Amino acid sequence: MSAFTLDQLEQMISLRRLHVNGWRFHRKHSPDPPYELDELVYSFMHGQWLDVLRVRADNEATAGRFLTETVIEGRPQACWSCEGTLAEVLDRLHDLPPPDYPLAPRLLLATLRLPRS
Repeated sequence: MSAFTLDQLEQMISLRRLHVNGWRFHRKHSPDPPYELDELVYSFMHGQWLDVLRVRADNEATAGRFLTETVIEGRPQACWSCEGTLAEVLDRLHDLPPPDYPLAPRLLLATLRLPRS
């Protein structure tokens, strides 16, 4: 039996709460055998807005809010994003207001485009 720290238990409870609150959960496996688990992906649709949380490890997570109607090069554009430890990203995601809230981020973030070679 493995022991978890209180921080790890809190993170697992927060992830479970996302699922209970309507977030979809997907496991992403490596494309090659032995098909190991690469990351956990959580997503939630708010009309035209999509919130996404990607977890690769307890010290590597990213989250973003995307406007699904603004697709450039096959990808929706973000109006908010963060990265850090899972605990940091969960805290920031928890503080993110719903898209229809007056102070919610709505402006799309600039996207750096590299010249094609």
